[in-house]
Amino acid sequence: MVETGNKYHDHVSRLISWAHWFTFFNLIIVSLISLRYIAYDGLSDSAFGIAYQFLSLIGHFSFLSAVVFILLLFPLAFIIPIPRLYRVFAIIICTIAITFLIVDTQIFRIYSYHLNPLIWQFLQNPEQVEKIYSINLHYISFPIIFVIELFISYFIWIKCRKIQAKGIGKLIAAFLFSTFILTHLIYIWADATQYRPITQQQSLYPLSYPMTARTFLTRQGWLTDQKELQGMGNNQLVNPSTNKSMLRYPVTPIIYPENAALSTPKNILFITVGALRADMLNAQNMPFSYQLSRQGLNYKRHFSGGDDRALGLFSLFYALPNTYWGDITKNHVQPLLMERLINLDYQFGLVSSIGFMQPEFLNSSFSQVPADQRSHFSSVQNNKDNATQWKRWFSTQSESQAWFSFVYLKPEKDLLTTNKSTNSLSERSDKIDVYQEHVLAIDRYIEEIVSTLQKNNVLENTIVFITGSHGASFEKENRPEAAIKNTHTPLIVLWPEKDPAQITRMTSHLDIVPTLIGELFSSQTRAAEYSIGQSLFEINERKYILSGNSKKHVIYENDKITQFSNDGEINSIDWQGNKVGDKDDVDITLLIDVLDKLRHFYDN
Repeated sequence: MVETGNKYHDHVSRLISWAHWFTFFNLIIVSLISLRYIAYDGLSDSAFGIAYQFLSLIGHFSFLSAVVFILLLFPLAFIIPIPRLYRVFAIIICTIAITFLIVDTQIFRIYSYHLNPLIWQFLQNPEQVEKIYSINLHYISFPIIFVIELFISYFIWIKCRKIQAKGIGKLIAAFLFSTFILTHLIYIWADATQYRPITQQQSLYPLSYPMTARTFLTRQGWLTDQKELQGMGNNQLVNPSTNKSMLRYPVTPIIYPENAALSTPKNILFITVGALRADMLNAQNMPFSYQLSRQGLNYKRHFSGGDDRALGLFSLFYALPNTYWGDITKNHVQPLLMERLINLDYQFGLVSSIGFMQPEFLNSSFSQVPADQRSHFSSVQNNKDNATQWKRWFSTQSESQAWFSFVYLKPEKDLLTTNKSTNSLSERSDKIDVYQEHVLAIDRYIEEIVSTLQKNNVLENTIVFITGSHGASFEKENRPEAAIKNTHTPLIVLWPEKDPAQITRMTSHLDIVPTLIGELFSSQTRAAEYSIGQSLFEINERKYILSGNSKKHVIYENDKITQFSNDGEINSIDWQGNKVGDKDDVDITLLIDVLDKLRHFYDN
């Protein structure tokens, strides 16, 4: 650095030069600490995904370091041109930032979340502080970081001119800037093609908001339509991941009675309707199902585990929250229910009006069904053929062998339950009218299937579940009505030897598997070892039901509905859709319990 004779200018120039290299050396420290995110999340399932993990780490934290330099260290050089005082401020800023980073890695290890307003609420609970901080980390990390920062500060101050003389600063800056740009360009491509080994890393690092451009690329004609993209995304899941070390499903092996195979097993039939609202179960919209509900068990306050088809079906078969969806599908982990059915030599009859190429079928629920049973997989695209194919399959079944059948029916028009923000009240009313017509048609197919069982005297030995994959609100996602109705769906259970009943306590899709494993297969293993649900026959009223999607979780309580997102936004409404309370009124104990459930089936 050349002296100019202007003391103020020279001081500022030297401080800015020092701050550049101080930021760079802190970037190295931050990057090393941030390797903990990769260690806790696990390496990606592909070489390209692994490369992106490390590339995005460098690019993302280079950007955050640059932000700290530009917003804090650079202007402070003009405000505090006193070298020693300026360096003390810089050391304090970096020490605090790195301490927060260490705390964030601890939170990510426990909850898979980053620091956000919701986590700050948790920190009001002393037990959570102890859980996040180990005692050594709590008392030692801050002074250790401060000492390291002092050493780096002094080293760079005396070596700054020599380092600057090497002329490598611009090369380093160009490299770091390139990694930042490349990180976002790769993510744009991955998001457009649904390349999951990369898109699943969206929330790996704190304050990470990777760019997307799918809508723009589609408008330009550079991408195919969404259905083709969906297929491309699914193809990435063909080969299972080998990274299963973090997932514990079940926590402990399920124990069944030794003589269970000797008893006469019952048949099981799941009839699942896509986007079926709970209020459709009435004498006008679903007359047959309505009469059936009066002959069996009718669960009136039943909720799907997700507000879309994939997560709703996932909750139905796995009895797990949606946080486990990614690891289950990428590892092709089969449901414990299907595992038990295969071991008991059940026959399978699987038909679906949308086929079985979706991840919720191909990569999870039915991924391990024996090859000789897959001949019954359906690729038909309408409910009429679906019902016909099911009856054809049923006619081939032997009375001496139990079977499991899954039938998926859907409203004939896919866009019935989607809404534009410009939809008028009359347009929504028209959509509901059309929706009701399709629900009535679906009810006739349900009648066709159940009547077949009745005519063949098989119903008395068959457990039947009739429900929806999820609900439907005909409102925008952020409307209160969406939170109330998008997961509220009917549940009718026909269980031999169970008396008819109208049940008003809250139940969930996550309760169906524990019911079958505990009641039908007589397992004494606690449901908590493989599910967050409980038996449908459990009479105790639970405190809440958990649902939601990949962006937010929804907690249904008797008096209110609480939603919280991955970035910490939280709000509560009553059952009429009115906002209640504020963030300070949130039940911290309840939210801690929810987060524990969201991580219960991972290694700590």
